[in-house]
Amino acid sequence: MGSSGINAEYMGSSGINAEYMGSSGINAEYMGHEWDVARMRARLLLLAVCAMGCAVRSEGKAHLLIQKAMLTNRPFAGKDLPIRYRIFNVGDAAAHDVTLEDEWSAEEFQPVSGLQSGTWSHIAPGANMSHIVVLRPYSYGYKTSTAAKVTYKHSESDDQVQVSFSNDLGPLPVLSSKDDDKLAAPHMTEWLTFIGMAVASALLPLLMFRPAQSHAKKA
Repeated sequence: MGSSGINAEYMGSSGINAEYMGSSGINAEYMGHEWDVARMRARLLLLAVCAMGCAVRSEGKAHLLIQKAMLTNRPFAGKDLPIRYRIFNVGDAAAHDVTLEDEWSAEEFQPVSGLQSGTWSHIAPGANMSHIVVLRPYSYGYKTSTAAKVTYKHSESDDQVQVSFSNDLGPLPVLSSKDDDKLAAPHMTEWLTFIGMAVASALLPLLMFRPAQSHAKKA
């Protein structure tokens, strides 16, 4: 099936005025809402893929749809950001000479693993392929992301190239390391409270038992 550039099973200029963004760069709560919206859009796209598949299966040709999604709840500057591409063949025939291409700004993202392109000799009808690339944002702020492009042919000898585009992720809200600490702080407080209560519940019976034992010896 060709090489996608990385194992599909591996699930392993900020563009905005710095003064406006403030000391932390971006409001973490607002950015979290942005990511919830992005994840909802990805789910709706997947439903649209399934619906469109039912509509085009009678054409008797290959038809590829592409989903582009992030595999993290919130991206942070200096941390890995995995991006997954899923290519669905919702047609009735195999797609040949399939290529995937995407562009990420070299000024905004550092490539960590995987390639920003992939190739497959063919994709069978009803099958889907996954391709993952891991990037690392250099800084916080809103980052640009365009739609990925897939090209394919209906047959190996076909001279006409078909083109499909993925969904657009829109501006990616990348949080700063300070926002990472703020989001992690409430969970640390919850764990410390839980540990304190667990220790207290374990020591309380022991403290109550010792006075009773002392009175028994005096008697």
